[in-house]
Amino acid sequence: MPKYRLTYGTSDEFYAQTAGEVVPILQDRHMLGGSDGEWAFCRRLAIEMCEWNGGNYYYHSRDALAESMIENGLLEVID
Repeated sequence: MPKYRLTYGTSDEFYAQTAGEVVPILQDRHMLGGSDGEWAFCRRLAIEMCEWNGGNYYYHSRDALAESMIENGLLEVID
């Protein structure tokens, strides 16, 4: 199982089968959580990350958001 490093505010490492599994991890750790549903959470998160580093983030699926995070340097596969 690959190991990922998330660098968004803090630097955290986690194991996941796909990069898209970062979404539930972020929902658990985010101060606002994901009480309004996963799609709305992904949208809000994409907006926050865009403001964070000016990158483009797609949020139509978990995998699209994770791929955008990888392209913009916030998520990386380390193992």
